[in-house]
Amino acid sequence: MIDIEICLACDHSGDVAKQVKAAFAGGAIRVELCSQMAQEGLTPSFDAMVIAKAAAQKGQQLLSMIRPRGGDFCYDASDIQQMQRDIVLAAQAGMHGVVLGVLKQNNTLDMSNLKSLLALAEKSNLTVTFHRAFDALTEPEQAITTLIDLGVKRILTSGVAWGSSDKAVQHIDRLEHYLKIANGNIEIVIGGGITASSARQISGQIARSAYYSFHAHSSALSHGSVHIDRVKELYQGVNDTWPPLDV
Repeated sequence: MIDIEICLACDHSGDVAKQVKAAFAGGAIRVELCSQMAQEGLTPSFDAMVIAKAAAQKGQQLLSMIRPRGGDFCYDASDIQQMQRDIVLAAQAGMHGVVLGVLKQNNTLDMSNLKSLLALAEKSNLTVTFHRAFDALTEPEQAITTLIDLGVKRILTSGVAWGSSDKAVQHIDRLEHYLKIANGNIEIVIGGGITASSARQISGQIARSAYYSFHAHSSALSHGSVHIDRVKELYQGVNDTWPPLDV
């Protein structure tokens, strides 16, 4: 089974519960909560996380974006302090994991701040996904091994340089290269314009034994909200069974 992760915009708390339920009912294995999708996703409010947790059933995984501002991924001391506070709040709200990334100005991993954030996440019993800051790295291949050694659970990537308008489906060879380096030691979450059609095309070329999943946002929406039918289309695009075995 190939897992589906849905990115859910939760700026309006009134429809968070409905969207969370739709995502999981449609077959998603995880839901990532974000705010401000116009800025590529920022940290959601504590209230939104609490509402999402109440809407989810036991075992359904909720992740919270930890990104204090838009723009680059090079953070000063005040940004890092805010990220630390938000990690603690995510744990208090009952999240299963957090999604983050920190880089230096030369687009290499900011090891000092990354280690401190990872330590706090581990202390808070939260898994960590390294988000698409990965696609801004000058040497992403080397970073895969480093992130494995640091205990990061997942890497979200499109196989496309950050800032490019290309979609993941245009760079399947690079994604396959990343998966080969990862060698099953870290989950590669494939995002970037994922639709039922493009997910089917990508999964058709990548070995079924590879350790990966898909991350989608826009294609899961109907009239601006996550809809069960759109998520179901994504799930069935790459899986032969219905309903999902683990939902």
